[in-house]
Amino acid sequence: MSPRSENRRLSNLQIGLIAIVLTIIGFYLAFTKSIPFAGHGYQLKAVFSDAENIRVKSPVRISGVNVGEVSDVRHLENASGQGQDAAVVTMDISDSALPIRQDATMELRPRLFLEGNLFVDLHPGSPGAPELSSGATVPENQTSVSVQLDQVLSTLQAPVRQDLQIFLKEFGGALDKYGGAKGLQESFRTSPAAYEYSSQVEQALLGTQPGDLAGFVSNLDVVAKELNSNSTALQGLITNLNSVSGAFAAHQASLREAIIELPRTLAAGRPALLKLNRDFPALRAFAREALPGVKASNAALDYANPWIGQLRQLVSRNELRGLVKDLRPTIPDLAALSHDTLPFLEQGRALASCFNNVVIPWSNTPIPNVNGPSDSDSDPPAGKVYQETAYGFAGVAGESRSGDANGQEFRVLGGGGSNTIAPFVSPDLTGQLTGVAPFAFLGSQPAKQSSAKTPFRPDVPCETQDPPDLRAGALGPAPATKSSGRSSTYMSPDLKSLVQRYANILKQVSDAKQLKGSGSPNAAKQLLDQATKLFAGWTKDWTAFQKSNGVAPTALANPFQGGKR
Repeated sequence: MSPRSENRRLSNLQIGLIAIVLTIIGFYLAFTKSIPFAGHGYQLKAVFSDAENIRVKSPVRISGVNVGEVSDVRHLENASGQGQDAAVVTMDISDSALPIRQDATMELRPRLFLEGNLFVDLHPGSPGAPELSSGATVPENQTSVSVQLDQVLSTLQAPVRQDLQIFLKEFGGALDKYGGAKGLQESFRTSPAAYEYSSQVEQALLGTQPGDLAGFVSNLDVVAKELNSNSTALQGLITNLNSVSGAFAAHQASLREAIIELPRTLAAGRPALLKLNRDFPALRAFAREALPGVKASNAALDYANPWIGQLRQLVSRNELRGLVKDLRPTIPDLAALSHDTLPFLEQGRALASCFNNVVIPWSNTPIPNVNGPSDSDSDPPAGKVYQETAYGFAGVAGESRSGDANGQEFRVLGGGGSNTIAPFVSPDLTGQLTGVAPFAFLGSQPAKQSSAKTPFRPDVPCETQDPPDLRAGALGPAPATKSSGRSSTYMSPDLKSLVQRYANILKQVSDAKQLKGSGSPNAAKQLLDQATKLFAGWTKDWTAFQKSNGVAPTALANPFQGGKR
């Protein structure tokens, strides 16, 4: 071994010092159970009204399980620099206890007798509340402290015990000397009726959801703390309550009658309150809609004040007297006008009644066909009277035009058919008529005398008359007709063949024009040559057909020259 390696060996003193340091570190970690220079992790602060004897290292528990410990207790000081009972307690919380909500509550509770001291009982809060971040502070209204045994014992001191003796002595005298016991017995005999409603009140105090009563008690504790913090206002409240109680005692007869009538009032008031509760949503919606108008009403009132001032001057005594003086000469004329208006109003009433009872119902009447309304779909009734009247006015308005770009307004179209009308005499003509028609006649127009018209009665008010009758009589006899047995569109086989050939020629000419336009002049020329030969043969056959049927020769347009038929 070299001399240098021997110099590097640790001496026994150095080894002993290192062992002592490691032992101290091990004892520190074993007793403190924390690593020095490490971060605190999640910290939470809380304000307590009385720190009592809470100390650093006191545990923090959730449902009896340790989740952290108190790391600092800082007492609050007032302006004079003297410490108060209130304190801010800082706690280190492990991650297993997270999350802590904003509605979390804390209470200082005593540990077991052998454990000594206090611990912080933490309730993390409801799941729906937001989470508290590290370093947040829980306010005093969410913390509470437990009552210690010494506080209970210190309460029963000499003045308190003396007051308690006086209270018991006076309470016994009230029950024995002044008939209080008999009064209690009497109240118990008459209390069943009151208990019926008191049970309903107690049931209502439980609330509608689990935990409502606990919340009420918790909030009542807050109210009691606020009342205790303002003793002056509390004294005034007690004084006023004494005055109210004295007023009740002075009018006990009226109060007794009011209490007797209270059940009847409640019985009648419950339906009214139920209906009122149903009306609240609509009232709330109306209030929301009316809120913008109410907010803008101040400006409207500001603008209306000058107008109200002018109106007030207008209806003042001097103005009204002048107005009455000016109106006085017109009063007789107005009275005479009212008297003369009565006949006019009567005529207006009769006219309106005539329209309501006769004219309007008649205008809504459907106009029947010749044979009256039919049940067949092929013979439906015509439109209503007011509709057909409007159609007639529209048609008359168009008759004034003699013609336009399409020709004359009225045209005569000649035609014929296979049915020959036998000679018949018309009452409007001097001679006989003979004609042809495509269809056989079914009847003739009903005679005017066959229509049963409503009698015209000028001496009877219109409102009581019958509406006009638009029904006509039965159809008249049809004129005699003779059919040739052929249709009006009959065509012989020879003529039908000639027509088909001419149509084929026209189609070939049209196809040749399309080929020429598409850039195929040779194909177009061949098709036109073929069509020219077919048209020459067709012309000969057409001329022969006309001669054989005794028809005057008629030349048709040459399709190759662009002539018109």
